[in-house]
Amino acid sequence: MTSQHPSLVPAKRSATPAWILPGQRLLRTAVRILGALSPSRAARVMDRLWFSAPRTTPRAADQAVLDGGDRLSFDVHGRKVVAWAWGEEGPTVILLHGWGGHAGQLQAFVLPLREAGFRVVAFDAPAHGASAPSKHGGRRVTFFEFAEALQVIAAGETAVAGIVAHSGGCTAVSLALRAGWAPPASLVFVAPFVQPAASIADFAHAIGANDRVVAEFSMGVERWLGQSWSSLDITTLDDAHKPHRLLVIHDEEDKEVPVAHARALAASWPFAQLVVTRGLGHRRVLRDPAVVEKVGSFLASHAVAASARTGSYLPRDSRPALDKAYEAFVSHRAATGAWR
Repeated sequence: MTSQHPSLVPAKRSATPAWILPGQRLLRTAVRILGALSPSRAARVMDRLWFSAPRTTPRAADQAVLDGGDRLSFDVHGRKVVAWAWGEEGPTVILLHGWGGHAGQLQAFVLPLREAGFRVVAFDAPAHGASAPSKHGGRRVTFFEFAEALQVIAAGETAVAGIVAHSGGCTAVSLALRAGWAPPASLVFVAPFVQPAASIADFAHAIGANDRVVAEFSMGVERWLGQSWSSLDITTLDDAHKPHRLLVIHDEEDKEVPVAHARALAASWPFAQLVVTRGLGHRRVLRDPAVVEKVGSFLASHAVAASARTGSYLPRDSRPALDKAYEAFVSHRAATGAWR
């Protein structure tokens, strides 16, 4: 099912990925020359650029929310992964940022989810934010390390009710599923990076890599990871991995991940609901009040339904809070007509 804001216009795909900074003419020239002389060496440069995650720091408002949580530390491949937790009771919702992001980017969800009776846990993926470098060292990291960190952190929680993932964090969730991880009943993917292979051509164009370089890069990555590029495509997940409810939210003006990714994902997932926003881009969508409300309503309603079915899904004293929160969500949506 798809919900849209009024007056939508067709989305346009960005010609240059946002992870390549503008004005990098020297890099483009160097890669173009190196690619003509030695495609294999240029492919190694492309590989380093593709797998080097930028370190970003939280804004003051984001850091203030993180500081209000309990700081935790987990061991992933012998490296420290930093997390924050809010609340002691209630089923847990895990927040997972995307490539080059940090836990603070999802801070807008913390208070509403706490008020709805959830415990909330967010973490910085390996080589991101306050966490240590991944097992590959330096800034080099893959979504497989994201996925492994997610599984370690989820294993420490008594009951995980849902996940809210952004961009490449959604790719990581899908990799955890392929690895046999049993996810919670409710998943929320915001601006999901669904088809990484589809971005190779734009990335290559941005850095000046020719077709031979791209071919060397693509084959080299598959040899290194022992995985095909198709294994990173969320739409290729077997239906056995898709029994859970999925809410997909994507902005039609997202310049980093085209909305076509979300549409392809929703079409491939049996129990998916797609909501398309307008004017929020790739990151502002994480702070939009209507988006936050939609996510909270989705998670709260499904947690209450799960509790009613099993009678034991939620801690005893969190059920009234969830019931109250869900009633408030429903009343607000009925009064405002939001997201219909």
